[in-house]
Amino acid sequence: MAGPEVVLADGDEASGMATMLGGLLEENLRDYPGRARVASLARGDVVLTASDRDISVTVSFRGDEVVVSNGPAEGAAALAGPWLEMAKLCSGQVNPVKALARRELTIDPRGRLDAVAAAGYVLSVPVSFYGDPEALAALGRRRRRTAVALVAAGAAVVVYRTRRRRRRRL
Repeated sequence: MAGPEVVLADGDEASGMATMLGGLLEENLRDYPGRARVASLARGDVVLTASDRDISVTVSFRGDEVVVSNGPAEGAAALAGPWLEMAKLCSGQVNPVKALARRELTIDPRGRLDAVAAAGYVLSVPVSFYGDPEALAALGRRRRRTAVALVAAGAAVVVYRTRRRRRRRL
């Protein structure tokens, strides 16, 4: 499935932030079919603001295209944070949900929150993309813990069912 087309509304006049976002979106929609599907289903605007530099960019999900434009759209939900954090977000180095949880970014939810969720997913890239050994090791530990928890839960269910069958036979 081909994803939506990414359009820089301001063309050659696009800000550095808009250009970074446009590039990341093009790559993600090309390389990750799930992100392309979400982008094609999403509707609405999300404003990304570098609060310490007073620079804003709006990402508009329109189905067959994602438009990145300079400046904030009136009434849209907004993600904001310092330039460095926004640059990391715009280059896929920071997961928006984690950045919000760590309070590196803030959210103004006056617009469509589903568009914010879509933007967060479409802008994110897997940890393996950057090859950060520490992040990969942490991901491996989380996966092992999850696997152990699933095995333990499965074993508990088997033990429970076995005991229940034995009690019925008695």
